[in-house]
Amino acid sequence: MYGSIYGDLAGSIYEFEQLKEIKSIDNGGYLSDKSFFSDDTILTVAVCAAIKDDKDYDKYLRKYIIDYMDYKPDFHPYFRSSFSPNLIKWAKSDLEGHSQGNGAMMRISPVGFLFDSEDEVIENARLATC
Repeated sequence: MYGSIYGDLAGSIYEFEQLKEIKSIDNGGYLSDKSFFSDDTILTVAVCAAIKDDKDYDKYLRKYIIDYMDYKPDFHPYFRSSFSPNLIKWAKSDLEGHSQGNGAMMRISPVGFLFDSEDEVIENARLATC
């Protein structure tokens, strides 16, 4: 879990740049003064909070999206917001959601960290990504 958050911070300053062209990354100092957390870290923490409280993943994902929907790192260039408009729309609705992006896999590291049995990990990974 800590590794996924650290990786999010380390890669944050390269994410937008890589959309334009593939460049080599200087790994001399993994974190820089410009490093920031992204929506992936926010939702990882939401999943962790859900596990610690009542395992209502849907409630916590919605809460954290709404709480952080205006968060935008002071980094140029960056996306217009941390979350996509469709994800914010879902968080404000009562619609059932189905994750279709790579974010689902990025945010479930707390599941492996906080559950001991393979059955618990499989079931809670499913619940956290539906």
